[in-house]
Amino acid sequence: MPRETVATAAKRLLLQASRSLGTADPLADVSGFVDETLAVPLDDPSASQAKMEPSFSETTPENLAFMVSPGSRLSPADRIETATHALTTVVGNRFGRDAARWVSSRVEAPTAQANTRSASWGASFASGFDRNGVSEAAVHYEWGPLLMDSLPAPLYRIARVALETLPGLRPAVSSVRCGRSAGSQQITFDIETALPLAALQPLMDRLGLGHRHPGLMSALAFPLGARFVLPPDTATLTLRPTRAGVELRIDVDLDALPDPPAQLLGLIRVQTMERPTTERALNRWLMAFTPDGYPGPGSISVLSVWVRPDLPARLALYLHPAALDATMRQRGAGAPNRPGTPTQNVSGSVASQALWSSSAWA
Repeated sequence: MPRETVATAAKRLLLQASRSLGTADPLADVSGFVDETLAVPLDDPSASQAKMEPSFSETTPENLAFMVSPGSRLSPADRIETATHALTTVVGNRFGRDAARWVSSRVEAPTAQANTRSASWGASFASGFDRNGVSEAAVHYEWGPLLMDSLPAPLYRIARVALETLPGLRPAVSSVRCGRSAGSQQITFDIETALPLAALQPLMDRLGLGHRHPGLMSALAFPLGARFVLPPDTATLTLRPTRAGVELRIDVDLDALPDPPAQLLGLIRVQTMERPTTERALNRWLMAFTPDGYPGPGSISVLSVWVRPDLPARLALYLHPAALDATMRQRGAGAPNRPGTPTQNVSGSVASQALWSSSAWA
């Protein structure tokens, strides 16, 4: 009997989730990419590097979004090539020639970097689906020496402001995103030193986000157990210019925290009590990724909070699915089904950022 692969399990989980959430079937657009990049047996030691991580975003709660990180059998250059091909194919098929031309012009520098042999992990691909099909697609490229000068002028200026204002930043990821009518680019920084959340105030002031700082601090600190200082190398900062102004996002790697809160989801639910639509959507999303016989959907690997001038602090979560983890699969077999109660603190990749709403390629 053939050994089940990560690709097979991932496609089965995505199909289940799309039916539960009422979205279009994602496999019509990404099945080939998943097969090519996640063709690793589930019980193989290297399977942990071949990942499909769903994400929940408070601003698009009904969507099915996920990020695919190819396994170790592909070289960094191969990962850049396959992720870029997936992006250009989806955009060309679904969003038209103008969008395809825009994407092609934005991926030239990252694909050129693939030939420099300087990359260590390469790239990952992300996509989102709603009831009408693909809503957005993105590639997240490992930072390289060619990328800073290739950034569009507004993003370049924003990146320089961040490096001048907030100590401990190191460029880590450059992303190209494209939606139905718009597209955008963003840059993600690793934060290598301890980050007091209060230290974000000067940067947010310079980016026109100063009035959002208190809400961002509260939205981050409360679910983390009143933690107002993030330890070194546990968080990333992402900046993206939009038509409404700069979008700023903080992603926290929960596995990297020395003492993550045991009741993360409970604290999040308390925080979202004033937004009951979000709480209902989150419960539905957790159930959509809970296979029959499992105690929950998996582990929450990353907690994200982002703000814009026109948007107060909003939450997002990244999931390491139990259905794709050999250890969790063994524990899940025959266990009582309690949807919406994921196990906590299993590592998830934060190097590749998950999908977000509201792009602007026009």
